[in-house]
Amino acid sequence: MAARRIGQYVPDWIKIATKVPNEARPDMNSLRMQYESIKTSLDAVAAKPEPIDWDFYSKNISKPGLVEAFRKAYEAITVPYPVDVHTNQIDKAEKEMEEHAVKTIKLANLEIAKYEVEVDDYLELHPEIRKQAEEEIARNDWSH
Repeated sequence: MAARRIGQYVPDWIKIATKVPNEARPDMNSLRMQYESIKTSLDAVAAKPEPIDWDFYSKNISKPGLVEAFRKAYEAITVPYPVDVHTNQIDKAEKEMEEHAVKTIKLANLEIAKYEVEVDDYLELHPEIRKQAEEEIARNDWSH
């Protein structure tokens, strides 16, 4: 099931790379290589195994009852599929993180607005600094 889910998503590595800082590019490339390696391994495994041709073995194995015994033993084996117990926890944590992010963004925007007002007030009191800043911006001088 995981192989099918992974196979449906194709990451846009170029788009992701544009959002990753230069310092983190080696880590991103390492992640990309790991992803490709895992995806290649999963693609090599069939989603369902090929059915066993019991008639072929019955015809080619001379010992009576051996193939039938193997067939019964094979069909008696059941492999339980693991129960998903983490998705609900992950979804809950994701919602909590989203709510926290929204609150943090609102608080950050309030702080930014407060500091913008303080900067404007300060620059009104010190017009020489405002003039110097405007000149540096016009020259694209970001050295300070």
